Amino acid sequence: MSVAKRSKKTNTAVVFVAGVKSLGQDDQTWETDFRALPKPMMQSGTQYLGLVVSKNGLVLAQSQVDGRPKAIDLSALLAAAMLRPLVGKARRPSRLHVRGHRQWHELLPPLVELGIQVSIRQELSKAKVAFKRHLEQLRAARRAAMVKPSEKQAGVEKLFPAVAKWVQGWGHIEIGEQEGFGFTVRAIDYGGVVFEDDKAETLAEAMTALEHGLAEYFEQDGSE
Repeated sequence: MSVAKRSKKTNTAVVFVAGVKSLGQDDQTWETDFRALPKPMMQSGTQYLGLVVSKNGLVLAQSQVDGRPKAIDLSALLAAAMLRPLVGKARRPSRLHVRGHRQWHELLPPLVELGIQVSIRQELSKAKVAFKRHLEQLRAARRAAMVKPSEKQAGVEKLFPAVAKWVQGWGHIEIGEQEGFGFTVRAIDYGGVVFEDDKAETLAEAMTALEHGLAEYFEQDGSE
């Protein structure tokens, strides 16, 4: 998916209304939203996925932008859904559900001018499901190119169950030579380091120490 480029010279409201005013209007309710995409560790900025979703859950338009979405991004997304929908014919909806972000406010009057009733909602269930489905598709595409472990390698989770549990929902680990610290192993969550050991000299020793340390952590935390 290409990342949208913004134009600072465009009058967002005027261009948006002019572009879609001639379209017919159907008795439909749409949801539209931008949500942050997962950010890889080496990526500095955050990208957002914009979606327009029909009442029956069909994605009518989607776009991806760098940084916090602006009104021009939402107008371009809505225009795409109305003029060039991914499914169905070109048309305007009668109702539009959005979250109450301040940057959308300048688009509310032109939407009303187009005869579209706008409702501010805290939760957009259809857009949420579509966003989750998009993330699942991204993950499936990444996994398709993954090198599969051998049967012996796949048994590592049975050898180190606490480590496996940690990396599947609690945090991440770091193992290796670090300048000034030597060979170090760490378990890290969103709050920082929860376990660290610098006595190991091999990967096997580091994993054993990490397994022991995380097993104690889960026991003290009361996690099964």
